[in-house]
Amino acid sequence: MNAALCLTTLLAAVCLSGAATPEYKAKVITSVTACAKEYNVELKDIIEIMKQSKLPETKEQKCVVGCFFEKMDYVTDHKVDWEKVKALNPQKYDTPELVEKINQVTDTCSKVVTEKSTDICELGVPAVKCLKEESEKVQLPKPEVKFDSA
Repeated sequence: MNAALCLTTLLAAVCLSGAATPEYKAKVITSVTACAKEYNVELKDIIEIMKQSKLPETKEQKCVVGCFFEKMDYVTDHKVDWEKVKALNPQKYDTPELVEKINQVTDTCSKVVTEKSTDICELGVPAVKCLKEESEKVQLPKPEVKFDSA
């Protein structure tokens, strides 16, 4: 979930283990690809950010993160819906210990990132930042997703 995009964990994931379910991996790939296209960002640039676990810097990259959160159905009423994020956590990791860690990270971020934003380009960045930082604190490996074009 290191963001995302991690980018996150949520976008954070790019070339990796088989821990995440095929359905989750497919949803991440579809969402990131569609958002990169929608905001005219090179997919390779987004993948590079994800590999390096960096936060988005340009407006377009930030828009991709917000778009990703929307396409993953993590947004309700212009804010991150942490219960929806948490509901997908068991699809990101294949051991109870890692699911518990990601649930702790999600719970922490749900208390820290509570603001609404009608600007899609600002919506996901605080969440991704929190997920990244909290995941690092508990040494949570990021779920990884392999992009065919990478």
